[in-house]
Amino acid sequence: MRKFLLTTGFMLALLFAALPKDAQAQGNIDWEELWRNVPPPISQTNHWLYWMVPSRSFTGLAYDKWRDVVYIINPHTTVVGGVSFYQDPRIWAWKAMTGQLATDVGRSAHSNRSGLGGELPVPIDSVAWGPGGIQYYRGYSQNTYSLYKIDLDDEGRIFAGNLVVPIWGICIRLPNGQCDPVYLAQSAFRVWRWDTPTATPRLAYATLNLAGTAIGAFGDSEMSYTRWGDAFDVIGKRAMFYPPDDDPYMVDSVRIYVSGGSWPTQPTWNDEVNVIMQDRRPENQRPASDAGSYKLDYRLAVRLVNSNSGLASHGVAGTANTLVHDVWMDSNPRLTTAATHVQDATDPWPQTYNQNATGNRSLSTSLTGASGQVRFFELPEYGKKYLVVADGMNTGGLDPTIPNKNTTARIIDVTTPGGDKNVWGATPQLGNKPLNNNSGENNYIADVDYKLQYYSPQEDPLAPGLHVILFVLMSNNGIAAYRSRNAIPVELTTLNATINGENVDLTWSVTSETNNYGFEIERSFDGGSNWENVGFVQGRGTTTSPKDYAYSDPITVTHRNVGNVKYRLRQVDNDGSYSYSPIVDAYFDATPTTITLYQNYPNPFNPTTTLSYQLTEPGHATLKVYNTLGEYITTLVDEYREAGVHQLTMDAKDLPSGNYIYQLNVNGQVQQKKMTVMK
Repeated sequence: MRKFLLTTGFMLALLFAALPKDAQAQGNIDWEELWRNVPPPISQTNHWLYWMVPSRSFTGLAYDKWRDVVYIINPHTTVVGGVSFYQDPRIWAWKAMTGQLATDVGRSAHSNRSGLGGELPVPIDSVAWGPGGIQYYRGYSQNTYSLYKIDLDDEGRIFAGNLVVPIWGICIRLPNGQCDPVYLAQSAFRVWRWDTPTATPRLAYATLNLAGTAIGAFGDSEMSYTRWGDAFDVIGKRAMFYPPDDDPYMVDSVRIYVSGGSWPTQPTWNDEVNVIMQDRRPENQRPASDAGSYKLDYRLAVRLVNSNSGLASHGVAGTANTLVHDVWMDSNPRLTTAATHVQDATDPWPQTYNQNATGNRSLSTSLTGASGQVRFFELPEYGKKYLVVADGMNTGGLDPTIPNKNTTARIIDVTTPGGDKNVWGATPQLGNKPLNNNSGENNYIADVDYKLQYYSPQEDPLAPGLHVILFVLMSNNGIAAYRSRNAIPVELTTLNATINGENVDLTWSVTSETNNYGFEIERSFDGGSNWENVGFVQGRGTTTSPKDYAYSDPITVTHRNVGNVKYRLRQVDNDGSYSYSPIVDAYFDATPTTITLYQNYPNPFNPTTTLSYQLTEPGHATLKVYNTLGEYITTLVDEYREAGVHQLTMDAKDLPSGNYIYQLNVNGQVQQKKMTVMK
């Protein structure tokens, strides 16, 4: 395991690490249990978790990092007089670190809790009543799953979908020869969006007809009936686009990935992942919602068709918003697979792309088991990619009476194709109650999500750094949060790049190294799209003594013509594993300036500290603050500065406890240091 700790530049140890010894929780060798909520005894009708008692009454979860809560879908179904069904869906909000109701988040629309926090507002907006009081079904299984899975985009908007349909009235034969009524009278697949936790949900998408002009119906659908299951993932956000010769406008880059399985007796297996995106047609050409006087915001954009049967019937995870990238898919008992998402920038929608299954990247079942739901996350600062997977098959297969041992989840490092590996073992087992099938082959309801949490040395003296927390949902068994125990250091290096005569001087420092073969120096002349290896600096294997490293890259004509050249390090271990440093820029069209960034004082600090820096020549200076995930926090300076010493006071009132990085950039020269807020 690589371990090289840095003393200059952007220094950060990413430790998916252990808890303090006094932590009061259950766990195993790799995971510590933070909290666990399980269905109460059926006799405790006044228990705050009593809604969890019916089988399959919690079906999806999503972590909200903006509000530090976990949302749980409760597609509650009520029987009236032992005969009629009506749908009363709820979406609960729990505090992520305690599992308690987050009464300061949301606004309930339920008659018993109207206006109170702890819920998203979900009125009976996923069920409509037709003329004469006839119920119009908008969800799967006679509205058992009118809201089923949930996720957030990259700006904090919340999306929820019903079970991926349409099956459009398919007749599944019962033993008595009659059609199973739960598969009849279905509606389009629907996605609802909450712009804030208190906003009334908006119908953002419903399966359209073949012409894409209105919400579809049986026999006139842009999605095939075989496309039902429970795969759901949302990535992307809104941003302003500034055309060179036109007015700026808002672009919504959200991609909603949905896919499903197919009942084993049906003639056709599902073979699609459907990608739903912003409908950019003029408003008068967009289909109307049947849930309000507005137009639908999204439409089917891409069909990814794979010859691998049973594609993504349980989990799907997009990895990027570019036109070509990977999409992770799972369909137990088959392999967990990544295929290529392809999209043309100009072809009309929906586009269809046939994926070559032989070119897919698959994970060994020795890593995943029979996995179900999946989540993908990336730490680009570390050059690392991870897949979170939940178990996806009942121990007893289709027999719901057999106790279920598959109620766990795990994290897999998928950074290097062919070198995929478990980061830790599986989480503790979350109950062993039998689980009923909800749809398709060997499927039951599971969901996973994650949180990255930094702990300062004061908060966790045994293992400071960044920890991962897994949220695991296994319907009929419970929901739990687990924090990793094992310290797995993955260090981050940021270069300092300085133009020195006819060279670009790169410098970095380490205090200790473990199994370090060396550093490959890479540069890019096209903004980071393509990289070339320009040099190598030998590492020292394993040592605890500090060392300053340096490399000089001769300046070429291309350097000067491009003007802005990017550099990064590729640190390689003796076993061939590697990670990348963040990127530094060298500017050739700016005046060289010598800068010095001083350590803030006091450090740690609360409520204020002083930041100082010195310029030997004038230049445009920016001083920015980042958190330990490399995410931008604020800008303290962004203006032209004369030569000399400059200082300012920084206030900690808006920053939680933890470590931060402040970075000075003057005419392309970058220095940065670490500071700690202690409250």
